[in-house]
Amino acid sequence: MKVLYIDMDGVVANFDKTFKLRDPTLDTNDGPNYEERSARVYKIALKEPNIFLEFEPIEGSIEAINKLFNHFNIYFLSTPMWDLPTSFTDKRLWLEKYFGEKVKDRLILTKRKDLNIGDYLIDDTTRNGVDKFTGEHLHFGTKDYPDWDSILKKLIN
Repeated sequence: MKVLYIDMDGVVANFDKTFKLRDPTLDTNDGPNYEERSARVYKIALKEPNIFLEFEPIEGSIEAINKLFNHFNIYFLSTPMWDLPTSFTDKRLWLEKYFGEKVKDRLILTKRKDLNIGDYLIDDTTRNGVDKFTGEHLHFGTKDYPDWDSILKKLIN
């Protein structure tokens, strides 16, 4: 069975929606002011250490991933906030809330996604080693893969 890695924030969990509720002026994830945006996000998160538990699922993500479990060996590949230790635990708890026991031992937390070997990586960015991933990067939220329906068409059909 092929290995499929799935990023969490911005792909499965609606990171931007939660943070934009706190600061409506935040740029998009890969905007030109990424460093400034990142600092503002950190500031918000440090004030609300369990903010990662508040994320809503991205539309269609839970249903699509449940279908993909029948076709792939799935792992969630996510980069936590180092200065916010609760983000490590909360990512695991979030996955369990939405997927139950099937995600046990399927969460990999790293800032170097390129160190993982697999067939596909669904991610909304090219940072944190995504640009060096040796499998195929399905760039979520782009023209080619704007939503979960397009991901399912690529991977199952």
